[in-house]
Amino acid sequence: MAQADYGRRLAATRARLTAAGLDGLLISSAYNRRYLTGFTPTDGDITESSGWVMVTPKTFGLITGTFHLNGIEDEIQPSGVGVLLTDEALPWDVAARVAGEDGVRRLGFEKAWLSFDRYDRVRRALPAGTELIPSDDLIRHVRAVKDAAEIATMRRAADIANRAFAQLTSRIQVGMTERRIAALLDQLMKDLGAEGPSFPTIVACGPGGALPHAVPTDRGVRPGEPLLIDFGCRVDGYCSDLTRTFCIGEPEPKLVEIYAIVRQAQDAAFEALRSGTRQGRAVDAAARKVIDDAGYKDEFMHGLGHGVGLAVHELPAATMLRIKTPEQEAELAKVETIETDSVVTNEPGIYIAGWGGVRLEDMVLVTAGGAELFTDRNPKDILSIAG
Repeated sequence: MAQADYGRRLAATRARLTAAGLDGLLISSAYNRRYLTGFTPTDGDITESSGWVMVTPKTFGLITGTFHLNGIEDEIQPSGVGVLLTDEALPWDVAARVAGEDGVRRLGFEKAWLSFDRYDRVRRALPAGTELIPSDDLIRHVRAVKDAAEIATMRRAADIANRAFAQLTSRIQVGMTERRIAALLDQLMKDLGAEGPSFPTIVACGPGGALPHAVPTDRGVRPGEPLLIDFGCRVDGYCSDLTRTFCIGEPEPKLVEIYAIVRQAQDAAFEALRSGTRQGRAVDAAARKVIDDAGYKDEFMHGLGHGVGLAVHELPAATMLRIKTPEQEAELAKVETIETDSVVTNEPGIYIAGWGGVRLEDMVLVTAGGAELFTDRNPKDILSIAG
């Protein structure tokens, strides 16, 4: 079994911190906390934190309480991580103490992950001369490249999702509701060993499929219409993410046509990755050209794909949308580089109001020599099952 490379993770985090002009970082993202320490407790929401992580050139510490730690001390994986208990001090006071002891002058905080209330408490607790600096999520760039342990875990998550879908297709029948199908698929993934779904499972039949992020309803599936299912599961905290579009019975001619276009677009993007293309916008463009040339430019309204890991949406980004200003160009340039050992989705789609949609999504591991499919490939021709 491959071991997580916590040393690389911490070293890369410290390098990012230095490059950002910071000499300390207060980490409040649950994803980043788990990534650096192995600590699994989750946060209820932004107001309910199970702990923070403090990183400086001298200190690497998990700030938490015995309430969260009791019985799971062996989860704290990397050597050198200290546990800074908050049993007799508030978390912001612990962070302030470490900042003072380590001579931190510019302490970054993850501006997307800390409430104003917590920010203000930390700010007021810090010693004179220490400035609290809003920071981008620096660790998301580190998380974009997976180590061997992460890749192995994500293979298991993808395999469970693949097998659950195969079982689902033998049980779907005409008239089953979107909600019932979603619940059944979630249970199948759990039965195969998943912790649960990566995100609320999307099941959209007929016209509902025109909404890329449709919410399952009590509408029943009808013969021949598109049935779009976007799903995935978590294994040891890591996600899988797939989309399958198929039908029960004989597919409508329009569904056959749209499916073929989307599959061709997905193939074009995969070949771009296999050939060594490493800019997200270029991979997106390969798929988008196929759909544009087929006359459905306006019906593909989202980016081609995204990274997957502890979060279902991570870096890198594979998109060429919203590039209208130099500022947007600069922002995309920060997040679109697809490095070796990244795991990304390839998910073109066509969505037609009043009719439905077709999206085909697979996970791809980017390798030194090209790209490797993580998931069972969407079939070349639309899957039609008996119902």
